Amino acid sequence: MATVPVYCICRLPYDVTQFMIECDACKDWFHGSCVGVDEDDAPDIDIYHCPNCEKAHGKSTLKKKKNWSKHDTGQSTDIKAVQNGSQVFIKELRSRTFPSADDIVVKLSGSQLNMEYLEENGFNEPILVQKKDGLGVSMPAPTFYISDVENYVGRASLLIQIRQILQVSWGQ
Repeated sequence: MATVPVYCICRLPYDVTQFMIECDACKDWFHGSCVGVDEDDAPDIDIYHCPNCEKAHGKSTLKKKKNWSKHDTGQSTDIKAVQNGSQVFIKELRSRTFPSADDIVVKLSGSQLNMEYLEENGFNEPILVQKKDGLGVSMPAPTFYISDVENYVGRASLLIQIRQILQVSWGQ
C-alpha cells in the first residue's frame, strides 16, 4: 500500500489550501502557520531555514530591498502596501472585475479619426481603428520593429517621442 508523503514539523500531507515554504537547506516544505512565516512576508525572504536547520545553517535572511517604495511609503500607517506579484496581490487582482474593452475602446474607421475628431473628443480613451482606409497613413512592413525606428532616429530621440506620445495618450 502506497503511503502519502508528509511534510512540515506537523508531519501532515500536502494541503493545497495552506501556504507552505521550502527550507533552502533540507528542502522540506513547511506550513507557514507551523513555522511562523506569514504568506505576505515570504516574498521578502532570500534564504529560508526551518527551525531544525537554523541550528546548523543560521537564521533565515531577507532580500536586500532595491525599491523601498514597495513597502515603505513614507507615511505613518500600520497598513503594509501589497507587493506586486505576491500571492496576496494575485488573489486581489483575480477577485476584481474589470470593464469590458467594448465599454472602453472607441472603435472608428480610418476616415473618422481625423484632426476634427481629436479636437472635439481628445484622446482620453483607447482608439481602435478597425479599417485603415481613409486614415492617411501607410503601415510599415510586418518585419519593421521598434529597433528599426531606433536605428533611424537614434535612441534618445525615440525615447523623447515615446514620452510625448504617452503624455498625449494619458492627457498630461
